[in-house]
Amino acid sequence: FMTKIYYDSDANIDILKEKVIAIIGYGNQGRAQALNMRDSGVEKIIVGSIKDNSSHIAHEDGFEVRSIGEACKKANIIFMLIPDEVAPKVYEQEIAPNLKAGDAVNFASGYNITYQNIKPSKDLDIIMCAPRMIGQGVRELYEKGDGAPVFIAVEQDATGNAKEVALALAKAMGGTKKGAIEVTFKDE
Repeated sequence: FMTKIYYDSDANIDILKEKVIAIIGYGNQGRAQALNMRDSGVEKIIVGSIKDNSSHIAHEDGFEVRSIGEACKKANIIFMLIPDEVAPKVYEQEIAPNLKAGDAVNFASGYNITYQNIKPSKDLDIIMCAPRMIGQGVRELYEKGDGAPVFIAVEQDATGNAKEVALALAKAMGGTKKGAIEVTFKDE
């Protein structure tokens, strides 16, 4: 069994240029990942949030802030960065009804997919790009020109481009500087 590790030369951020990314959960990881991607040239990032302190911080950071449902409706790539215990209900009520065929849902944890607490429709790309460090460290390393390693995985590839999207996200976050380690959702 050989682990595959991807680096900067293996990923192309350009495939994200016309994509709209919705960050659902602007906390520990969400803020770091959104800021890193924006600093990497990804321009179309919105934050889907309830009205709380994190939505205020996202607005102050210069991001468009919408309700979770509105953000998902506008986006092509949805980041699930909310706690695993609330994710199934939020997914069912606010995210799933606003997804379109070909959208990608990027999970930070394999838990809800592995244990089938979330059952996405078959016309979606289900991917994971999960930094292996707390958000503050992900941001600090990026700002120093370095990166935190990430796990990447593809659970479902409806478009045929799921892996390329996961790698592009990993590069935009700075993860391919240290290595994007290919795993499965169950491995994570």
